[in-house]
Amino acid sequence: MAKIIWQNLYDRAPIYTKLVDKFAVREYVTTKIGGQYLNTLYGVYENVEAIDFENLPASFVLKGTHGADMILICRDKSQFDIANAKQTMNKWLKTNFYERWGEHAYKNVPPRIICEQYLENENESAVVDYKFHCFHGEPKHIQIDRDRFINHTLNFYDHDWNRLPFGLWYPQSDEDLPKPKNLEVMVELARTLSNEFKFVRVDFYNVDGKIYFGEMTFYPCNGFGVFYPEEKDFEFGSWVELNINHEKN
Repeated sequence: MAKIIWQNLYDRAPIYTKLVDKFAVREYVTTKIGGQYLNTLYGVYENVEAIDFENLPASFVLKGTHGADMILICRDKSQFDIANAKQTMNKWLKTNFYERWGEHAYKNVPPRIICEQYLENENESAVVDYKFHCFHGEPKHIQIDRDRFINHTLNFYDHDWNRLPFGLWYPQSDEDLPKPKNLEVMVELARTLSNEFKFVRVDFYNVDGKIYFGEMTFYPCNGFGVFYPEEKDFEFGSWVELNINHEKN
């Protein structure tokens, strides 16, 4: 019965709810830009006991579909603590991300686990995130996140790959990545995926010249991210056209 209730709620949910769902978003991506940009999916599970670890490859990534910062990375299955991973994922499945953080799009996302291919960039401690802040379908600035699990840094770039003189929450890296040869392809993909929304951040990975879709988020940093200098916060906000009707009733 609970599953039926979840499905009925989910079928009536707005598109935002389906796009923050890390499993359901795959259908949207396939429709808009093609399934070739999706990472390999090994499985989707409603409970941890359904995960057949024995038949998973030597490396993989486990994610909760219904929230942020729900991720377990397995680089070597022979060294992976499965029992501890199950405990962690069971906590995820009991977590309502909407109730914890107030992000409305997550309210009716069914709690599930997905298992995907492990991705890595050479000479990087974690796969590099290319995040496009898109306003009314136009990618404005490109956010680059590196070393997420060790010494997280965050830089902003323009479309010509000039580093921009401001930051967000995390310290900036002194080292610049080279401009990706397929940057314009990523820009166009972000433009296509975001063209229905006032604002959304579209994330990609770029491994050996192959582009992989990461996620779409409507609430970067859970809405608590602090820009420095602070006037950048107002600049980003100014790019959202709210179309508020100010006429008195």
